[in-house]
Amino acid sequence: MTKLNDFLLASGEVDQAAITKMEEIAKSESIPFLYALEKTGTTTDLKCIELFSKYYGVNFIDLDKAALDDNTLAILPKDMVEKFLVIPVEINGKNLTLATAEPKNHKVIDAIRFKTRLVVKPVLASGRVISKLVEREYKSKIDLGHIGGSSADTPSNEDKNEDRIEIGNVSEDGEDGPVIRVVNQVLKKCLSSGGSDIHFEPYESFVRIRIRIDGSLVEVARPPVALRDGVTSRIKIMAKMDIAEKRRPQDGGISVLIDGKPIDFRVSSVPTVYGEKIVLRILDKSALEVDMTKLGFEQDDLDKFKGAIHKPYGMVLVTGPTGSGKTTTLYSALAELNQVSENITTAEDPVEFQLEGVNQVHVKAGIGFTFAKALKAFLRQDPDIIMVGEIRDLETSNIAMKAALTGHMVLSTLHTNSAADTIIRLLNMGVEGFNLISALNAIVAQRLARRICSDCKVVDDSVGPEELVVLGIPERFATKVKAYKGAGCEACNYGGNRGRTALHEVMIVNEDVKKGILAGLSAIDLKKIAMKTGMRTLRQNALKKLVSGVINASEVVANSASDVDAPKKRTAPKKAS
Repeated sequence: MTKLNDFLLASGEVDQAAITKMEEIAKSESIPFLYALEKTGTTTDLKCIELFSKYYGVNFIDLDKAALDDNTLAILPKDMVEKFLVIPVEINGKNLTLATAEPKNHKVIDAIRFKTRLVVKPVLASGRVISKLVEREYKSKIDLGHIGGSSADTPSNEDKNEDRIEIGNVSEDGEDGPVIRVVNQVLKKCLSSGGSDIHFEPYESFVRIRIRIDGSLVEVARPPVALRDGVTSRIKIMAKMDIAEKRRPQDGGISVLIDGKPIDFRVSSVPTVYGEKIVLRILDKSALEVDMTKLGFEQDDLDKFKGAIHKPYGMVLVTGPTGSGKTTTLYSALAELNQVSENITTAEDPVEFQLEGVNQVHVKAGIGFTFAKALKAFLRQDPDIIMVGEIRDLETSNIAMKAALTGHMVLSTLHTNSAADTIIRLLNMGVEGFNLISALNAIVAQRLARRICSDCKVVDDSVGPEELVVLGIPERFATKVKAYKGAGCEACNYGGNRGRTALHEVMIVNEDVKKGILAGLSAIDLKKIAMKTGMRTLRQNALKKLVSGVINASEVVANSASDVDAPKKRTAPKKAS
């Protein structure tokens, strides 16, 4: 019988049957004895930790109450924390506080000391809690444990000749080299996680790689700084960019096959203090949703939008910030209108997705081929429907208005906060009010809000009737409404949200709105007129989804402005992190 077994029996908390079961679990699952004892359920986890703390003669830490820092967690790779069941807690100078269920395992301590070049100070922690934290904190991370720190495999310019680079299973045997494996893993991770953008960010002592998932950036890897220049060169070569030019921003594109699936990325680089920051935007045609019924429209708003785009002529504008889904909404409108009898032409910068049956043109301002010049050319191409990627200036807006007034359907976007703001923006550009009211059919303001994870949805007790009233729910209904949130689970990577839904504000430019435009009314007054004639605002749409349990209160605040002045001495819920 070992000293540990004697100690546990002497404590009176554990009997021989529990010790035998502990040893069986530890052996079969290859986990520390502390974690195995916790799994037996013989006594509480806290009592198990106290017993092992006395036996090993080390302090213990409650990780559930510890403030874990991303920079500290990143000091150990995913494969190491999973293998050794440890959590880096704090770095103080050259000392690393390490939570472990085996504080006297010198092989583990030595391996981590060798990896980090720090003095490791082990503290005891619950094996069960460590396992939970490893799963939660490292799940989204890419395993770089097999990737070395040499950049000697920086690819040559011969790669530029490849039309579409095939990325299959990422090898770990060194065949491809660390730089290629890092880039391949990140591209695959972006696709598998449903990401929209990848950020490669160089710093003095590390490279940070983040992926935007459901609108939020998530760190997925920190490869060694020695790979910084190699990773940058690899991406620039794949994107057919000039690897020798490091002083100016560049744009490019990457076409790859990931597990046999064709995927395109739009690439942008800008010079920073420690190298070039590169951002990739994924262009996955298979993920493009062109079914209008699945875009998040409420049925009455969808009917209004369809009615506006099916008119024989006029202009329909979709507005919102970058990343709000405007392009998807426009493409869904084109898919709805795409018939053999219609000549559809688009001017885009760049063409993000290729649509069969649509003549798509990539404008290039650098050579003088602007949206305005593309529109002038389109009008000599016998068009029925024209889509302009964005109205940026008076010349483009006037030509678009002229097209809409001469028997064409024109679809386009603007970057404005609301439907009413779009009218004021166009007037401020210099568009004549009489042209505007004659050409404009409808304006759709759009946002993307994060959905509550359906696997961990719970009632949000922090949002009561008073907070709901502040958000805009009438007092007579506030007591009957329950707000929900995501508690955090494995399915949503413990963030509480999974996927996104669109919020819309559809303003039909009817006679009342037209009179308001000619009278020079403000955006606020135009909004009130539209509301009186049936427009549901972004805030009302967000509240409808809140009441339905689709989004939480923080998303309401983050994606819509109040329709009325908030009552004094009341505050809306803070935005969730």
